[in-house]
Amino acid sequence: MNGNKIFAERIKALREAKGLTTTEFANRLDIQKTRVSMWETNGTIPRQDMLLKLCKFFNVTADYLLGNDTTTNQNPRNEKICSIQRALENMDDSDLEKAQNVLQAVFKDKFGF
Repeated sequence: MNGNKIFAERIKALREAKGLTTTEFANRLDIQKTRVSMWETNGTIPRQDMLLKLCKFFNVTADYLLGNDTTTNQNPRNEKICSIQRALENMDDSDLEKAQNVLQAVFKDKFGF
């Protein structure tokens, strides 16, 4: 196997956990079935946009899919945190500073710091 073995194993396990065939999975993602096969058999890593789509679809982090993390983080609380993190990553410096100020105000109110 040339690609990422862990990625291949995790994609397949997550797909099967949802009870999807490779065809159903491909249809849900609006891609060719051969692409799913490349991921699951060769460990071919998709482009960033598709990787993020997979993360959202399975409610896991890219680190988990790529084998850099062993926890799936599949729970609603972690999904909220991941959603906030994704939003923050897309902000410019000005908006990021505003978000930081809001979070600091919430932390101060909630935790006293």
